Amino acid sequence: MKYLEDFQPGQIYRFRAEPLSKEEIIAFAHEWDPQRLHTDENYAVSVHGSLIASGFQTMLQVFKPVMHGMMPEIANIGGLGFDSLRWPRPIRPGEALDIELEVSSVTPSKSKPDRGVLAYTLRAMNPAGQVVFTADTPVMIKRRPSEEK
Repeated sequence: MKYLEDFQPGQIYRFRAEPLSKEEIIAFAHEWDPQRLHTDENYAVSVHGSLIASGFQTMLQVFKPVMHGMMPEIANIGGLGFDSLRWPRPIRPGEALDIELEVSSVTPSKSKPDRGVLAYTLRAMNPAGQVVFTADTPVMIKRRPSEEK
């Protein structure tokens, strides 16, 4: 288990998100974000050059490998939201994403000594190395129990 003390600003963790198919993008959009640029390939091609994934689907695609590959090993108490959530470029069918999680700050709580806030920045890049997603994310995690220090 990793605790607040196991993180330092500047640490970088890397992940990879598998590509979405055209069918996955359209199915997600029909359920969650039924805008034409996500459901109508002809329209999307005329506006964006190809079908594009919903920003919401992009966010889930970025977080999935982080949640599965890192968070189960962390003494996480809960997320505190998002600061500065952006998707500057769309993701397209067939694009795998390279993801970096960079620790921004590690702040022990002054009022609750058993926990603190780990802040990190997530960045996802498409195969061309272009940033397609960024978010600054604070999470509350436990500090190492005194018997384990």
